[in-house]
Amino acid sequence: MQESLSIIVPVRDRQSTVQARAESLLELVSELCRNIQLILVDDCSSDATPEVLDDLRRKYPQIEVMRNRQILGASQAAEQALHRAKGDFIFLHPSYEPVDFDELVQLWRLRRDEQLVVARASTQVRRVDTGFVNRLRDWSGRLLKQSTSPPSTWNGLHMLKRSGIQQFAPEANDSIDISHQSHRRFASPKLLREDPQRAKS
Repeated sequence: MQESLSIIVPVRDRQSTVQARAESLLELVSELCRNIQLILVDDCSSDATPEVLDDLRRKYPQIEVMRNRQILGASQAAEQALHRAKGDFIFLHPSYEPVDFDELVQLWRLRRDEQLVVARASTQVRRVDTGFVNRLRDWSGRLLKQSTSPPSTWNGLHMLKRSGIQQFAPEANDSIDISHQSHRRFASPKLLREDPQRAKS
């Protein structure tokens, strides 16, 4: 079965750079996967960014455009578009800055890890907060209903595996830990049960 990939990228007031960035990203990602969906989220731009995005949408069938009526911030704008993602693998870029293609490639290499649910580019030990995990469960339950996900604040390029999210959705008390590797290396997430003793303290 052919793999599919969705990338969600928030944009705000980037009229002079968004076209070049989007075209470059499409070109580079096409080397990884043929079935691509690029969702550009206009986070209430005050310049001509919406017009540039409309031109891109008409020019490239892989591009979809969403618009926010108020500024949400990059991470929340990205997460709000989760319900539009159709790919087997979903990349969220919670930043207005360009996507780091090296990070994307490294995360993409983890996609066939059967234990993978969500992975994040990281150079230090990080734990994805329980609230984010709960929002993923909520999103997985609403996926077919095409509803939006609640906002959050989280950083770093993320790759979500659709099948993994749907499988772990019924579980109750897990958090996701992403272990440290050497600089610019990545580790698959591990589902960890909360320590009952630590929870009491």
